[in-house]
Amino acid sequence: MPSLFLELHKAYLDARKHKRNTINQLKFERNLETELLSLCKELETRTYELKPGICFINELPVKREIIAADFRDRVVHHFLYNRIYPILDRKFIYDSYSCRVGKGTLFGIKRVMGFLRDDAWVLRLDIKGFFMAIDRGILFSLLMDGLRGAQPICELLEFLIHKIVFNEPLKNAHFKSPESAWDGLPPDKSLMYSAPNCGLPIGNLTSQVFANVYLNPLDHFVKRQLKIKYYGRYVDDMVLIHSNKQILLNAILHIREFMQGRLKLTLHPKKIKLQPAAKGFAFLGAYIYPRGLAVGKRVAKNFKECIFYPLANSEKQAQRVQSYLGLLGHFGG
Repeated sequence: MPSLFLELHKAYLDARKHKRNTINQLKFERNLETELLSLCKELETRTYELKPGICFINELPVKREIIAADFRDRVVHHFLYNRIYPILDRKFIYDSYSCRVGKGTLFGIKRVMGFLRDDAWVLRLDIKGFFMAIDRGILFSLLMDGLRGAQPICELLEFLIHKIVFNEPLKNAHFKSPESAWDGLPPDKSLMYSAPNCGLPIGNLTSQVFANVYLNPLDHFVKRQLKIKYYGRYVDDMVLIHSNKQILLNAILHIREFMQGRLKLTLHPKKIKLQPAAKGFAFLGAYIYPRGLAVGKRVAKNFKECIFYPLANSEKQAQRVQSYLGLLGHFGG
């Protein structure tokens, strides 16, 4: 119990970093010891159940369906993350950038820029409705295989992973946005239309980590089987760079077959883009050239909206502006 309690307390501190002063966080904090002891008991007796989440539409940077977990469940997500991330991260390729310590969007942008040569070709790929198409059975198997490779997986971790992976997040969810907010959102962007036993909620730490696990076989296939040296991925945005255009054309066919056969995923037909590197291309909010960077149109548009339509909360608005200024400082003309 003492060790588990301390781990949950650390997970609580991690979870509250970006959720300070929210209603659920404050409610949890007011009875912190009681809440943590209750979680300890539920985890030890395997009686833990997830609480209903809050479902809403987030318009920026792009329209998305978000299902935010209850703060209590966020604590458990961080507990699980702290246990499994060090093991799983060693299995990932170097050029997987999302939700990894020391990496992220700017790391990915600069890394991909370093791959470029004037005579190179750039292939960009995207997965259709990625989070909503993830097969939970395949995901669970990949997680178990990845963790067993390092050491025998403990019963508690297997219990939690199964509980979170196979959770139905829309069941009993509280809907914060009106029904009309879903107008214009493609069906493959909502869990409402996902196939049975498919889909993960966007907005949870575990979903981000699980996404890397799910696409890890694809990363190794591209690097080891297709022998594409210059390859990077951020969630489901992929970039392949090669001096031979035909090799990249062939890669499209092989990747499509691998994803459909192994992962039950589909390449987005309208987001397959092959072009000379010298013309520049969009990736992770930047426009990348062999010798420089420019801010992407979406980031510029969102920054203007941030300035002209400020948040009512002045502290959050100041943080928002500083975040954009910090990001824009990495780009040149």
